[in-house]
Amino acid sequence: MTKRFLEYQKNFNYPYTKRKVYERISRFLNFPTYSIRKYLAFQVIKRNQKLPSVSKKDGFLVWFPQEFDAVNQIIAESREYIANVDQSIFTKQGKGKEQYLRGIHPDKSRLTESLVKLACDPTLVSIVTKYIGILPIINGVKLLYSPNKKIYEGGAQFFHLDPEGIRQIKLYIHVEDVTEESGPLTLIPAKESQKIYQLYPGGRLTDEWVSRFIDPQYFYSITGASGTMIFADTSRCFHLGSRPGKNPRFVIILQYISPFAINFPWFGWVRKPLHAHLVNDNTSMIDQYLLGAQ
Repeated sequence: MTKRFLEYQKNFNYPYTKRKVYERISRFLNFPTYSIRKYLAFQVIKRNQKLPSVSKKDGFLVWFPQEFDAVNQIIAESREYIANVDQSIFTKQGKGKEQYLRGIHPDKSRLTESLVKLACDPTLVSIVTKYIGILPIINGVKLLYSPNKKIYEGGAQFFHLDPEGIRQIKLYIHVEDVTEESGPLTLIPAKESQKIYQLYPGGRLTDEWVSRFIDPQYFYSITGASGTMIFADTSRCFHLGSRPGKNPRFVIILQYISPFAINFPWFGWVRKPLHAHLVNDNTSMIDQYLLGAQ
C-alpha cells in the first residue's frame, strides 16, 4: 500500500528549495513593495505586542480566547447560514475532495465578505504577520463541512504539506465543538516534520510510512470547543484531517501567505488575489495590502 501511495503521488510541484529561491527573487524584483510590507508589518506587530505567538519550532498555535467578539460573531453568522442553506448539500454525493471536505457557501456571498472582514482583524493579522515576517495576503476564506463518512485514497485525509510559500498560516476556527469523533485536524510539529522533509516525494503519505521516521506521539490531534483557533503553518507541518468519525465537522479556514509566494506569478503573468475586488474608497491602507490590491 505504501508503494502504491508513493507511486500515485508524484505531483508535488513546489519543493522547498524551489519555493525559497522563487521568493528571494520575487522580493528582489519587487523591492519597493517588499519594503512597504515590511514597514506595515512592523506597525501591525508594534500595536499588538502582548498577543500569543506561533512558535517557530512547532509551526502552530492553539488559542481559545473566550472573549473575542469578532470570532463569536462570525460563528453565529456561520451557524445561521448552515441552518438556512439548502440541506441537501450535507447529504449529496460529493466528487473529488468534496467527498470528505466541501465548501458550503459561494465565493461572493455575504458570509464570504464577513469572513474576509474577520481575516483582516488586527489581532489575527498581528499574530500571523509576526510569524510570517511580512504583511501577508489573505489568499482565501472558507466555511467547510466534513461529513467524515469514510477514507478516500489520495486525499487530504493523509499526511501532506501545502505547496504555497515557504511559510504560511491557515487559521482553523471550530464552528462547533470538535472531538476525536469529528475528524479533527492532526498536525506534526515543524521540527519533527523536518525529519522527513528531504525524503518527501510529494502528495499524500500513509500513517505507516510517516511512523517509520516520526514517533506517533508527535501526531497531535487537535480537538476543542467552538471558537478554538488553530494557527497552523501547513507548509512546514505535515497534517491531515476529516478522518471518519461519528460526528460531522464544521470549520472556518482563513489562509494567509506571503505576497511573494510561488503561487503568485510575478514573472510575465498577472497576480490574481481572490478578494481584491472587495477594496473600496473606505478600505484602510493595511487592508488594501492584505487583500492584495496593492
